[in-house]
Amino acid sequence: MTSVPAGENLELQLCYVRLGLQEPGAAATFVTDILGLQAVPNDLGEHLFRSDERAHTLCLTDQSEPPAIGIELLAEVDLDAIGTRIREAGFDARTATDEECRRRNVRHALLVRDASGNAIDLVVRPARSGRRYFPSRDAGVIGLQGIGLRSRNVSEDLKLWTAILGARVSDWVGDVAYLAIDEKHHRIGLYPSDRAGLVYVSFAVESLDAIMQNNYFAQERQIKILHGPGREPASGQMFLRFAGPEGHVFSYGYGMSDIGAKHRCRQFSPVPSSLCEWGSDCSEIPELQRAVG
Repeated sequence: MTSVPAGENLELQLCYVRLGLQEPGAAATFVTDILGLQAVPNDLGEHLFRSDERAHTLCLTDQSEPPAIGIELLAEVDLDAIGTRIREAGFDARTATDEECRRRNVRHALLVRDASGNAIDLVVRPARSGRRYFPSRDAGVIGLQGIGLRSRNVSEDLKLWTAILGARVSDWVGDVAYLAIDEKHHRIGLYPSDRAGLVYVSFAVESLDAIMQNNYFAQERQIKILHGPGREPASGQMFLRFAGPEGHVFSYGYGMSDIGAKHRCRQFSPVPSSLCEWGSDCSEIPELQRAVG
């Protein structure tokens, strides 16, 4: 692999989410019956799900490990060199074992912790599936869209994302930072919090109709809607956020805008309308409420 300077041309892509749960089997039923992803048979003892052409984008495992997000490095890079830079900057990083890579369906991985303690897997060559993605129900899901991360110290966590990994802050809502790692407005949101973990996991759907159809579907099955249907002023994304197993929040999103090199980072006021211009209430997601409180 070639060495690429930190923060330059790393070509990142959001790859997967791993959730450690007390009862992953029960949660798996939610993912297929409600969320609408395709279950993937495997011999790993974990519950894997597809939302696009990749071998998996969501993994449910036991509670022995914290939630983790996978970030694919599209270029062939020297993970050891990147790990050295990450450690020199004061963050934890170690090379994944062969078994850890096998469980993640990747060739190589660097397991990193940000300043808040969030687990971030930097992975190379994650597996694709040779079969067509076939969802468990017609939810309109077309891929993994984005992640909301809790941050105990946004400025320190940004050092990892921007100075080393090359992400850029596309916009601010109060102290919430939206991070762009590809052409989309953001794939990662850093939300001030007093703990590490995930605020939400978002999957892209094919249309606004799919957002509304899923809203009615969730209501009919007594799934608690936590935020939305709504629209983010900064990104243009229409969304629906709802309660999932064991306190996790899932989301559908559609219409997120693309940004170019000339996009200028904006500061939105810490008021509810900066998170949703349609006026939906966010009071039941603490990090969103804190952002505009």
